[in-house]
Amino acid sequence: MRTSETPALSVVVTVVDGGEVLARHLEALSNQQGDHNLEVLVPYDQACHDVAALADRYPSVRFVDLGTVLGGISPSNPMETHAFYDTRRTAALKLAKSRLIAITEDRGIPKSDWADAMIQLHDKYQDGVIGGAVENGVDRLWNWAVYFCDFSRYQPPLDIADPEYVTDTNICYKRAPLMSVSHLWETVYQEAEVNWALRRQGVGLRLNDAAKTVQHRKLDGAVTLAGERFHWARLFGMMRGRELSRIDCMKYAFLAPILPFVLFIRHLRRQLQKGRHVGKFIQAGPLTFFLLVCWSAGELVGYIEAPRGRTGKTGSMTGGQAS
Repeated sequence: MRTSETPALSVVVTVVDGGEVLARHLEALSNQQGDHNLEVLVPYDQACHDVAALADRYPSVRFVDLGTVLGGISPSNPMETHAFYDTRRTAALKLAKSRLIAITEDRGIPKSDWADAMIQLHDKYQDGVIGGAVENGVDRLWNWAVYFCDFSRYQPPLDIADPEYVTDTNICYKRAPLMSVSHLWETVYQEAEVNWALRRQGVGLRLNDAAKTVQHRKLDGAVTLAGERFHWARLFGMMRGRELSRIDCMKYAFLAPILPFVLFIRHLRRQLQKGRHVGKFIQAGPLTFFLLVCWSAGELVGYIEAPRGRTGKTGSMTGGQAS
């Protein structure tokens, strides 16, 4: 990795786990193939202040001290924790210099050709938003369950024009489209809201497996995962609900009890169609279904809590899981 005043790619790294997990991510970015100029930005705040200790190990990385954010609170649930991620991203997006601006998260390790692949994809396609593939790197059933719930739509083989969702753990924007909706991420960045707005403007979205990351996550147990699913889905439901009429919100809420079954069948069908990890899906099936129940409950609450904004369709009637 080289750095210069005119980087070929800016990479905003979202601190989720921090510590050696972040170090492993930065090591991967520092050893990317090709001779591209990369600008790597790592925003941090009072909730992950220990990140600054890595600055001496990675002098080419720009560590951005945000000081105290969100009123100095200590997050008490996954929804509040997610607000820190979104706040960090928006701060770094404002500082990025390149014509291409990517967002990753520390627990998703980029393959050695990731940067080169992302740059080539943007040179090849006119689409303003391009997302890469995500693989699971930890062979434990809970990790597989989380993977199937969060990332199965992003597994190889993958080459989809105009997808419904692009993951915020492996996404890259052309600068002009992203800046055209900067009012939406002025305070916090939420990928579904940004990407839906760009789609309405006629900006193309694409998924392609040339640019891969591998999830390496240390899990904290069923209770933590249940709360995470619930609150993340609650946030998604609130965000989606702002795009819908009250009647449509009521329809989504009414369908919430059957949503775990619909999503489970959808995930199983996807694995069968791709011919990948079918055995792992069956083994992790009960855990996957449990997480889908938690997600569906959170999405229901989100629709009820959602403030009413614009009206219009943003997705199917069978739930999202936008990550």
